[in-house]
Amino acid sequence: MPLQVDDDEPRVDRDDERPLHVQIQEILRHEIRDRLSPGSSLPTEAELQQRFGVSRSVVRQALASLASLGIISRQRGRGSVVTAEPVLHRHVDRAGGLREQAEQRGQQLRTHVLSVERATAPEPARAVLGTSEAWKIERVRYLEGTPVIFMRTLVPHARFPHFTAELLEGASLLGLMREHGCIPSGGPRQVQAVPADQDLARALDVSIGEPLLLLEGVTRDEHGDGLESFSVWHRAGTVFDVDAHVTSEPAAVASQDDVRRLRLLAQELHSTLAQLDANAP
Repeated sequence: MPLQVDDDEPRVDRDDERPLHVQIQEILRHEIRDRLSPGSSLPTEAELQQRFGVSRSVVRQALASLASLGIISRQRGRGSVVTAEPVLHRHVDRAGGLREQAEQRGQQLRTHVLSVERATAPEPARAVLGTSEAWKIERVRYLEGTPVIFMRTLVPHARFPHFTAELLEGASLLGLMREHGCIPSGGPRQVQAVPADQDLARALDVSIGEPLLLLEGVTRDEHGDGLESFSVWHRAGTVFDVDAHVTSEPAAVASQDDVRRLRLLAQELHSTLAQLDANAP
């Protein structure tokens, strides 16, 4: 069903410093997110032009921006159609390599750095990193133009004093660590569902309270030293792939009789060794 418009719908603000096409893009983006499903049609260019009171070229700029983000597709004969959100697959038991995993599915994943700043690591991360002096790095990853991941990472400042936002933009953090002579080997991870707070909702373009999948963990180097402590929030459409293995035999559980027999054997062995020691020349 196409998007219906009434008199209470948001309009552009000509006193706003943002260009008109940016305002229209943001209004339509939120309406698509909250009210439309994949395959729905947007109003025609003429209808949007009348609604917002702007020229057709401004409307076309806004629609082109939505198309470049992968939110809509421009189809001949159908106009602008809402696309299905891309689905991110990741192996939860694999450290790094997320871009390669996306490329294997024919998808493009890019990383944008929000901030890189000095920070004091809290106690859990401090124990992992071996220091309280850290870089706090915040990034957003986009899959086909859609924000799907928000990452907050702490890394030891002394080991990577050269890190900057420019260096990290579009780059692999673990790849940069390898270039610096640190070989990541992995570490424990855990996944849980959490609600989006205001900052996460803004970064991932979701509603406040919407469920997200939080992956937390650490990555150590080949010597067991901590390289990073991270928290990674995923949009709910993310699929975590896990390779499960069935053990050949269940672990045996000793009975009380078995325990008593083992204790008697241990006592007999201890007594025999004592006699041998006493008779030794």
